[in-house]
Amino acid sequence: MKNTSLRIKIVSGMLCTALAFSGANLTFAATKNNSSVSKVTTATSMDFKDSANKKKEAKAHRAQMKVTLEIVVKESVASKTITKAEGDKVLKYANEKGLKRGEEHKKSKKEKGTKGGLFSDLVADGILTQKKSDVLKKNMYVKKTELRTIEMKKGLNTLVVKKVITIDQSNKVEKAITIKDAKRKDNYKKMQDMTEAERKAYMKKMKITIVSPTKELVDNGTITKEQDVEIQKVLPHYNCCHHGHK
Repeated sequence: MKNTSLRIKIVSGMLCTALAFSGANLTFAATKNNSSVSKVTTATSMDFKDSANKKKEAKAHRAQMKVTLEIVVKESVASKTITKAEGDKVLKYANEKGLKRGEEHKKSKKEKGTKGGLFSDLVADGILTQKKSDVLKKNMYVKKTELRTIEMKKGLNTLVVKKVITIDQSNKVEKAITIKDAKRKDNYKKMQDMTEAERKAYMKKMKITIVSPTKELVDNGTITKEQDVEIQKVLPHYNCCHHGHK
């Protein structure tokens, strides 16, 4: 009887030990799984947020382009570069096709094989002559640059008033952005005479090497990372290409 009792106690002890280890393993597994789920959820949330931000920026860009085109057309009609009837047709055409950038429009452009986007399409579809389209395209670029400069000065001045940056820093940021815009214009001109394959290769190379103007100012100590964050908030159009910037 004593032996039997001893055996029962030993077996009971082993079972309790096994259950204890089993519980610990289950707890560890549950913690590990929860951690993995948390990581996946965080990554998915970040991807969704990034996608939402891109859509928001794209929508804002299209709205700005629409306003800019309306100003350019109005000024072009006033200067008799194009007629009122042509101006109305351009705006209607752009609203229906040029500025929507839908999949159907992208497909039609690939089928036509045209370059230059909206302004090439205006000529291809008989809305404007090549000469008038070229003038309108040039005026569009000038107006975009003008509006971007106004927006930049306004945004930087807001930060100066709030004492986020100094006047000297504001001037240096403006100068850096202006230089970067000039380089972007030169790159655009270089690509005009390139083939499609050459253009893609050149753009891929530029995408790897390009650095935002404010990133350079952070690196050389002109502004801090915290100031850069505030600058990007008021100048979202320059909030790109921060390679290596955390």
